[in-house]
Amino acid sequence: MGHICQRRCPAVAPQGLIIGYGSPVRGDDYAGQAAAELMRQWRVTGLRVITQAQLTPELAAVIARSRRVIFLDAAVDRTNVEVRLIEPATVLTSSHQSDPAALLTLARILYGHAPRAVLITIPAYDTSLSLVLSPATARAVAHAARLARAYLGRRYWPLQARAVG
Repeated sequence: MGHICQRRCPAVAPQGLIIGYGSPVRGDDYAGQAAAELMRQWRVTGLRVITQAQLTPELAAVIARSRRVIFLDAAVDRTNVEVRLIEPATVLTSSHQSDPAALLTLARILYGHAPRAVLITIPAYDTSLSLVLSPATARAVAHAARLARAYLGRRYWPLQARAVG
């Protein structure tokens, strides 16, 4: 019976992981963390939410223990919220900073498992020194959080990038 509930109940995300990242003092660059914080407020069962200024290799351990991972980040070159499937990287480039693909690779190499993952990018219009989001990015944050929640409940994920919103 638990299997049926997990498929039908949008508030259940077994072993789901949300990682929101971006600088909290660079205006819209904070959008990934803001979307993750919004999801934390929803108190989704089985969901772990992590917010950080940047991705670090230490996240590989928690990623390896997850069934699905959704990365949330801001992007200055976007005008819409965009969803992209992330595969493990073929080459690791740095040991101090990471990107989602590199973290999946580390999880696979160090812990034997790289979960399914998507990157949801949120348009950032103003990344100057600021502690507030622009109105357009704030709307996109809410949309990205709803989209991330919907992806957690999907049985199959898309295999190609697509713009949403």
